[in-house]
Amino acid sequence: MVKSSPRPPVTRTFAMTDVVRQYRELVEEATAATTRVHDTLIVGGGAAGAGVLRDLASRGDVSALLVDRGPFGGETSSKTGKAIHPGIRYLRMAFHRMLLAAHLRRDPKIRQSSLQHLRSAWLDLQLVWYGTRERKILLETTDGTVEEIPNIVFVLPDSPERKWSVFFGISLYDLFTTLWAWCGLVPRFSRVRVFRDRAALHRELPHLAAPDVVGGIRYWDGKANNDKILVVRTIRDAYLRGGPEHPIRALCHVEVVGYEWDPAGYFRVTLARRFADDSLPDSVVVRARTITNAAGPWIDEARHRTPEPDGRTSVAYSRGTHLEATNRFIHETIAADPRLQVGLVPLNAERQHYLRPFHQHGLWYVQCTTTDRGQQNPYRTVPEADEYEELLHSYNTLVDDRWKIDRRDIFNVFCGIRPLACNDGGEISVKDISRMFRINRRVVGDGLLLDLVNVKLTDIRWAGQVVAGILARELRDRHGRRIGRSTTKRLPFLPVVDERRFAPDHPAARGDRDFIRAKAAHHVTYQMAGSYPDYLLNTGALRDAVVFDADGRADLDLSVLDLVLAELGDRLGWDESRRRAEWTAFQEVYTRNMAYADLGARVRDHQPAQADRLLAGGVD
Repeated sequence: MVKSSPRPPVTRTFAMTDVVRQYRELVEEATAATTRVHDTLIVGGGAAGAGVLRDLASRGDVSALLVDRGPFGGETSSKTGKAIHPGIRYLRMAFHRMLLAAHLRRDPKIRQSSLQHLRSAWLDLQLVWYGTRERKILLETTDGTVEEIPNIVFVLPDSPERKWSVFFGISLYDLFTTLWAWCGLVPRFSRVRVFRDRAALHRELPHLAAPDVVGGIRYWDGKANNDKILVVRTIRDAYLRGGPEHPIRALCHVEVVGYEWDPAGYFRVTLARRFADDSLPDSVVVRARTITNAAGPWIDEARHRTPEPDGRTSVAYSRGTHLEATNRFIHETIAADPRLQVGLVPLNAERQHYLRPFHQHGLWYVQCTTTDRGQQNPYRTVPEADEYEELLHSYNTLVDDRWKIDRRDIFNVFCGIRPLACNDGGEISVKDISRMFRINRRVVGDGLLLDLVNVKLTDIRWAGQVVAGILARELRDRHGRRIGRSTTKRLPFLPVVDERRFAPDHPAARGDRDFIRAKAAHHVTYQMAGSYPDYLLNTGALRDAVVFDADGRADLDLSVLDLVLAELGDRLGWDESRRRAEWTAFQEVYTRNMAYADLGARVRDHQPAQADRLLAGGVD
């Protein structure tokens, strides 16, 4: 892999103070004699919106405004399995659909026509082919936020495909990687390794149990060491590339509450302020030539906030649950043996599981992930007891007794929801819907509105480039503006001061309280930290508080949670009432998600210490 030469760090901030300043600028522009018209307004600061904003910023002559009603990357995009991969299961789905289309296989769960099967197969093949390219680009441009990881797929007696079919599919998957590497003039030979039986697997993984495994294959893929940080860095990079003539603006805690087309040739969009600042009006009206709707699960809700909503539904919902567990044995053994730093992927009959080791904030742990459970309400995704059991069972059946985990080892659980583009007709399960992102063009009044649906974390740059290309053609054809080309294929992310020091994969000394405080301050200044639960749960800072009890089980040092609360409050100017509210918000989310794990009760029963004593160093 070719790495870009080091760049000097940028000293401009990316903080809530910048949001306040940008909002004030919008208010001033709204009352000016000549009001600015943005080229597009992007609704949603997750992976989809972030990719569009950065691509537009890379062109150098576009003005764009992105808003999110909560923290950037605070919802779907921070509750993923953190995989940066084309997806081996999408390749399997493509071949499955082709066999269904040719009537060589039957699947009573998918009642669709041959043409629909072929269309879905083509979409999934594109997803794998171009997703391989996107993984390579993110590995080369994100300066360590995306990294490689080996994975081993385990073929079981009830796996949906036979052993040699799996070996062929993953070899083809790896061939795509090799071809893209040669296209980029970076030689990379295949690193696939086949394990013909359980004995061969056991020689590779001495902690393996699973007596019914019939074979396996190792391949390499990618993962984000933190998904939210990847999204925030993408938005920040775009923001830093803006200029006075063509500003790139990014505002969190600002919501689109309504929009309408003005015959003068632009949308009038009403934004509502959701952050506290009594010196600013509660709302402001901005102008934009186009609207890019990247609101994720709330994409239909956002589009309908107009005097004449179209009433259409664009998405179905799928959810995945993620369980994070460790103990002293797992932490120390994985750290000491690189062979064990490998993802385990049992090829189950009903639902895919990913069991990956992660190293964050000096802690080694295992993240167990499920995929594709149907979901109805996008506002409340809560892990259920049977999901705990499903994940624990999936992991524990693969490893020997020393490595097994139970509810005492769980230190975090979260549930993410994915909006899937679904208007194909027929009866279809969420697990069988194509994962290829979709762009729906809508005409509102006489203006263009784009719905961007089903963007995987891997596709953050690719989807952004496609949408920006559509917007470029619209600006040319309707408004006579020609803008530059996308440059994100080779554009490294701009670093900021001390970014590598506080990166999730940094081997920080655990328990160093000065480091923990400095990291919180860094996130306030450069990573738009403005919420205690968002910082702890979505940036991975909860790992700073994970310790081991006398039996070697996972525990929480609650004084670290108090210290982080005090530091954030001090940096953001929270009074005691706000500080208590932030603790309560974290407490509610954490104990809800950890309802079936022992550590949930520890947080539920805790009351934070006084901030002034902590910051003065008076509480250990």
